[in-house]
Amino acid sequence: MALFDSFLTRQQQHILKIKFMPSLMFYISKTIYITCKNEFHISNYAKNNNFIACLWHGNFLMMPYLYAKIKDKPNMSLITASHNDGAVVELYFKKFQLDSIRGSTGVQKGGTKALIQAIRELKVGKDIAVTPDGPKGPYKSVANGILLMAIKSGVGICGCRVKPSRYWELKTWDKFCIPKPFSKIDYYVSEPLFFPRDIDIEEAKNRLICYMQKLDNL
Repeated sequence: MALFDSFLTRQQQHILKIKFMPSLMFYISKTIYITCKNEFHISNYAKNNNFIACLWHGNFLMMPYLYAKIKDKPNMSLITASHNDGAVVELYFKKFQLDSIRGSTGVQKGGTKALIQAIRELKVGKDIAVTPDGPKGPYKSVANGILLMAIKSGVGICGCRVKPSRYWELKTWDKFCIPKPFSKIDYYVSEPLFFPRDIDIEEAKNRLICYMQKLDNL
């Protein structure tokens, strides 16, 4: 937000961003959803069981509309970053009655508390959404947090993707995707990926990367 640096402090910019950005994102996404042709391809597992939703950071804008087609009653927490951008995402998801867990998907980045809370919620039947390449990348990388959640809880990971026929792609590290109004959007939730409790973490990471690549290629 360098454009505003001459007349607003960074703290003032953060306050304005948190105050107005979630509502702006909500109205933009609502307009997109209403004007687009939306088609859903959802695994029965996700409809009938709690699951870990795995989605790339740049693909989260329309995810609340996908989740509304999976479950009649909101029962999900999203892992969001502990910094100010995480607050924006948290407030955006709150507009859809979805909860958030503030923290990181990398346990080495201080995300241990978030990981423990996520596993606790999974064990009582709640869905958890994770952007494994968030909050700052690298693009489409996988941090260990989502792997540990799946291994320790025994809950399946379901890859989620929003694929618009026409879209804008922002020049951000995550290549943030904004579908264009009056386009077609396909929403995908894949069949689950499970990990045995004794799996090596690097093997689990490679399996998840291959699993998400197949989803990306649809």
